[in-house]
Amino acid sequence: MFAVVKADQVIKVLNGAQSYTDTDRGIHHPSSIFRYWSTEELKNIGIYKIVQEDMSLDKKTEHETGGKGYTIGEDVVTMSRSKKDKDIDKVKESEIDSVKGAQHSILSQTDWYYIRKTDKDTAIPDDVQNYRDAVRTAGDDMITAITAVSNKADFQALYPEWDEDGNNTGGDLNIWPDPKDYDL
Repeated sequence: MFAVVKADQVIKVLNGAQSYTDTDRGIHHPSSIFRYWSTEELKNIGIYKIVQEDMSLDKKTEHETGGKGYTIGEDVVTMSRSKKDKDIDKVKESEIDSVKGAQHSILSQTDWYYIRKTDKDTAIPDDVQNYRDAVRTAGDDMITAITAVSNKADFQALYPEWDEDGNNTGGDLNIWPDPKDYDL
C-alpha cells in the first residue's frame, strides 16, 4: 500500500495496483510506477510506501476499534491501528466462565470413578480424589484472583510468564494440576 502525502497529511491510500493521477500537476501515472520507481522517485511526487506498525492486541482485554493513524517518516508512512480496552467486568465474567468450563472438562475425565462407585461400590482411589480436589482448589483460586482484579494491568498480571528454563514467573491463570503428579 502507498500513501499520497500533501502538506504533511495523508490524503489518499493507494493499493499499488491502480493508476494514479496527480491532479496538481495534471499527470496520469500507470500502476507500474509502484513496481519500477524507486522510493526517491515516488517521494518526489508525494507518494510514500505504507508500513504497518506491529500492534500487539491482548484479545482477552482489548479490541481493535477500526481507527487508523498515520505517521509520516523520512521514507515511509507508518500506519497504526487503534485499540481500546474491553470493559473489565465483562472480561472477568468471561474468564470466570472459561475457568469453570475448563474445570468441568478436566473433572469429567475422572467422573467414571464416581459412576463406578455408585454402580459397584468400588472405592475411589486416593490419587483420583486428591487430583480432583487439587483441580477444584486451582479453579477456585483462579476465580478468586480474577474476582479481585479491578483493571486491565491487574488482570494481565494473572497470565503465566515463562522464563528460558520453562519456569513460570508470572500468574497462575489456566495452569491446572498435572494428572501425572497424582499417578493418573
